[in-house]
Amino acid sequence: MNESLKDSIISLLKREVVPATGCTEPVAVALATARARELACISYNEIEAINCHLSGNIIKNAMGVGIPGTGMIGLPIAVALGAVIGKSELGLEALSGVDADAVEIGKTLVDKNIIGITLAEDAPDMLYIDVTVEGNGHSGRAVIQASHCSFVLEERDGTAIGEAKKAATSEEQCECPELSMRIVWDFAMSTPLDEISFMLETRQLNKAAAEWALMDPYGHHV
Repeated sequence: MNESLKDSIISLLKREVVPATGCTEPVAVALATARARELACISYNEIEAINCHLSGNIIKNAMGVGIPGTGMIGLPIAVALGAVIGKSELGLEALSGVDADAVEIGKTLVDKNIIGITLAEDAPDMLYIDVTVEGNGHSGRAVIQASHCSFVLEERDGTAIGEAKKAATSEEQCECPELSMRIVWDFAMSTPLDEISFMLETRQLNKAAAEWALMDPYGHHV
């Protein structure tokens, strides 16, 4: 196998095999919420409104999934927790700090009816998350597009922060190598283990998740 193809496959694996606290769709919305609150420079108890403008695919995939540590399902609690404890620098592990206190505060935000979730009928991509957080006279806006951690726009009080990134489509971001069973087999048999050792973390996480699923009926009982 040539080095170029091998490197392309490793790059693909690193894009797709990413640890996440829960299902990627609601966690990505929580991530955008966390970033929007950070951009507004306000604390969660100053929040007056959270508006989420989402593509249909995001809404569909996030409607019925459980949010780890909450005993609840769906987007509102994920958005609330993103505002309360979310840290954007953690990516799809933005909600890793969830505990009972955070859940109770999150429920309070949900009960205040300040979280709005609307369909972005004009969404430029199947994966599109546009969140604005307002409070104390300030606002922050974060837009994710094409991949779950890809911020393409950040605004503070209506002004863009930094240079706008190219809003690639999912297809453009993928840039996947053409694969066949033969190519996958050759890659698996010939690639030095130290070059794909990052996959071991995935094995450990999946094994731990499976062990927990044997003890309690979580989510879809996978």
